[in-house]
Amino acid sequence: MNSPLSAVVRRNTSSLHTNKTDWRHLPSSPFFARLKTMNTNLKPKLQRFATATAFACPICKEELQLMENSLKCQHRHSYDLAKFGYVNLAPQIKQPKDYDKASFQNRQLILEAGFYQAILEAISNLLASSETAKTVLDIGCGEGFYSRKLQETHPQKTFYAFDISKDSIQLAAKSDGSFAVNWFVGDLAKLPLQDASMDIILDIFSPANYQEFRRVMSDNALLIKVIPTEHHFQEIRQKAAAQLSNKDYSNQEVIQHFREHFDIISEINVESSHSLTTESRAALLAMTPLLFHVEQDQIDWTDLTQVTIAATILIGKAK
Repeated sequence: MNSPLSAVVRRNTSSLHTNKTDWRHLPSSPFFARLKTMNTNLKPKLQRFATATAFACPICKEELQLMENSLKCQHRHSYDLAKFGYVNLAPQIKQPKDYDKASFQNRQLILEAGFYQAILEAISNLLASSETAKTVLDIGCGEGFYSRKLQETHPQKTFYAFDISKDSIQLAAKSDGSFAVNWFVGDLAKLPLQDASMDIILDIFSPANYQEFRRVMSDNALLIKVIPTEHHFQEIRQKAAAQLSNKDYSNQEVIQHFREHFDIISEINVESSHSLTTESRAALLAMTPLLFHVEQDQIDWTDLTQVTIAATILIGKAK
């Protein structure tokens, strides 16, 4: 039986030389001669990058192609593939201090426990209904839960997933047993991707850069944006109210900003309630940005026994 990875490789090999830079017509130097040759000695964790044709050099914007264990452009800018199965395309970016390795590990525990399963299923259904969409970009993917799960369900699609945090991408790559998702460290301000290369963008509880989104979106591409509602984490918000600057959350400003750049063609509301164990409560409190600037030791959390997960999923097309 063929693996999802082999399916991805077969699908993309035919288009390996169809991007805007035709490597066959470049000067016959040793550098470009080696770029023309598919590297067949790559470790399984790195083989996916041989067919990842959407990457662009963050310095010069030219197409990146695989040579040995690095992605390189025609100007010889080079980005080494990490042994865990990702590439750092934002090596100079400052790492966020609030999101450390422990934070992403706690988030992974909550996600794998099924707290966000309803959101995952709703997104999966949207991808299933978009049969012609082949490339998917996961914005601010964190530890990679959604891309890993969605790639398993939709192996015919090619997933690119990034975060500004190197720790999170390393955890995502280590957790990816399919070796199929193209993980990378990237900068939302300057996406290292070619123009019109993505058919679907997933923005799940993450910041947005609508100008960059539109640049990398293909014709008729979809933007799927997941935002919290006023009921999301309402139990936590109530207990921490005395220390929160915004005690009552509203997502209307986020929706209005979305509407300025994209037409909303559909909207889905998802809500579920989950019981908390001592372990899951500790993980949840440690992972949520809601409490990043709250002195948690001043709050008695022992009676926090359940939590509400509530989100609005916006499906949009560029105006």
